[in-house]
Amino acid sequence: MMRTFRVASLAALLLSTGACADFLTSSNEASADSQALTAAFSTVPVGFANNSSSYSGESDGVTSLWLPGRHARGFGREGLMGGGLGDAFAGAMSAGRGFGHHGPFGGRFGGGRTCDGAFDASTGWFVCAPAVRNGVTATQQVQYKTAAGAVQAAFDTATTNSVQVQSSAAGTVSYVKDSTHGPSWGGRKGPPHIGRLIGDSNTVLTANTTVSHRSDRLVTGLATGSTRRTVAGTSAGDESTTGTTSAGTFTARRVAADTTRGVVIPIADGKPTYPVEGTVIRVMNASFTVTGASPVTASRREVITYDGSSTATIVITINGDTKTCTMALPKGRPACP
Repeated sequence: MMRTFRVASLAALLLSTGACADFLTSSNEASADSQALTAAFSTVPVGFANNSSSYSGESDGVTSLWLPGRHARGFGREGLMGGGLGDAFAGAMSAGRGFGHHGPFGGRFGGGRTCDGAFDASTGWFVCAPAVRNGVTATQQVQYKTAAGAVQAAFDTATTNSVQVQSSAAGTVSYVKDSTHGPSWGGRKGPPHIGRLIGDSNTVLTANTTVSHRSDRLVTGLATGSTRRTVAGTSAGDESTTGTTSAGTFTARRVAADTTRGVVIPIADGKPTYPVEGTVIRVMNASFTVTGASPVTASRREVITYDGSSTATIVITINGDTKTCTMALPKGRPACP
């Protein structure tokens, strides 16, 4: 379930970071610690993939501290944090023939995580059974409405026009040092790690990560005959790690969030299509402290704006230094001056 990365892989990860992530300070001469800390932005926090967000992230919801899991995309490939930009936001998803409710943000979960559950008539929500994985409990509820605003007890491929999905994830993951560098953790008490935190040469002996995440997404324009979908939503997550290394105790924290404002996607039969209106705001902060040493912190903010053209504008701010970049649609990579 986990992929192990050796020290050489960590170096490659840092060296492969794209031009948009190379300016950590206004002088472009950030400390090695700060550069290493930005590798925390290459993945989403543990369990955050259970949320609805713009981050591509990793699907198994577990990382080895700040190392990417097997489903995570390299930071340098997309040039955007959190595993890159989700396919529906980048124009990489087709609606299919006779599109209907299919395609970007389609289906009964608004393009998010699927689940099993039942309709609660007293609240008007479809409530999913909690799912527990690696110490993290994920919950989700969904509400369906017609174009007239009437609540529905089930998703209808013809008449359901809006899907609202509210999700949460919370729990604690206890990591186990993996001295064999093996990919499997079998009957051990928690996922293994290779004994290093990015940017720290000391061996990690113990590590416990506690997470608390939530998200809320509303998708409209799903009913038969609709030619445009509108997406709005928020997500927020907090991942805090405490543990010990050969140099002493440490604490590490990542806070991630994103906001989707009025993102509109035209729906065309059998063709991929990209957003033509709206804004996506993505923010992450990371910190790492070893007892007796000064804290190391880093922050990153990405604002993606769609204006109807085939080019999205991305304003990226890293530790207070800002650049304006562009990204070709669909599926382009950020290009920064």
